[in-house]
Amino acid sequence: MNCRRCGEILNANANFCWSCGAPQHEATSPETIAVPVVSAPDAMHPDANRGPQGEHRDELVIAAGPQAGLRIEFDGDVTTVGRHEASDLLLDDVSVSRHHAVFTRTASGRITLRDLNSLNGSYVNGRRVEETTLHSADEVQIGKFKLVFWEATR
Repeated sequence: MNCRRCGEILNANANFCWSCGAPQHEATSPETIAVPVVSAPDAMHPDANRGPQGEHRDELVIAAGPQAGLRIEFDGDVTTVGRHEASDLLLDDVSVSRHHAVFTRTASGRITLRDLNSLNGSYVNGRRVEETTLHSADEVQIGKFKLVFWEATR
């Protein structure tokens, strides 16, 4: 059997292409519906609700997931997110695509999130997004990871 998207040779029972990640069954079947992972608010890490203190850059706080409490500052203009080991922000879980999303600093200094056609999508404040500008206290969900975005004090 060959992949519907890239033509890679696959196992006859493959649901997804190991090379490009494309689904190998009908898009209308229940197996292809992406369902966001939502956890209870009391499961959120306490640091997620606290904005940065003192001088800081724009940052994300991992609120739920194995790395809860970790703060990630946006140092450069582009920050890649995914399961691939070369990602700037490595989220190691099967619910995260290898190249899932990218955070980009615009010319005006704002941070945007763009989904890279990931299988499970990227969510901001519970809504699936293709691309959006982030604001302080926005909750970003990538796979099973919940992150809270905090803007730098300008």
